[in-house]
Amino acid sequence: MDERLARAVCVYCASSSRCDGAYHAAARRLGELLAADGRTIVYGGSRIGSMGALADGALARGGTVIGVMPRFLRDLELAHGGLSELHVVEDMRTRKHQMLSRSEAVVALPGGSGTFEELLEAVTLKRLGVYLGPIVLVNTRGYFAPLLQLFAAAVRERFMDERHLAMWQVVDEPEEVVAALAAAPPWTAAARQFATL
Repeated sequence: MDERLARAVCVYCASSSRCDGAYHAAARRLGELLAADGRTIVYGGSRIGSMGALADGALARGGTVIGVMPRFLRDLELAHGGLSELHVVEDMRTRKHQMLSRSEAVVALPGGSGTFEELLEAVTLKRLGVYLGPIVLVNTRGYFAPLLQLFAAAVRERFMDERHLAMWQVVDEPEEVVAALAAAPPWTAAARQFATL
């Protein structure tokens, strides 16, 4: 594997420019911190919203940032112009696959339906023992609290096993992400044995 990808982190985040500025600030700070830790960032390639802030933060610290963007979004001129690499793909499904397969870990920042879809796909693949890396949610302003309550309800109602709650870690601040990645409990393909209840 390419050395950059061996320490690459896939970051799911939003393109919204209308959300509270605290989300953009957290994204930029995360980019700075991952770059300082020598991590390559793989993300959706946009120049706007939290996506742009993440890339700008990492690039300002000399980090490597790889964007993966569907052609139709690139054609709308949404691509970040300063990335280390931009991979243009045909559709959103290919984008999701490439982002995850180019990375050893996932970090989710607050976002909308696209972020939810990406995050839940990663969680599902981890439950099935297909994806084995850490998943860290950055809970800026308590944003992910309703999702975490839903996961707890899924366990309580026996749609998921209590062991599945170890598939992700939750932190409040970007400054906690690097340590959370390092401390994530190991996960193996043996998880398939309790993937279905």
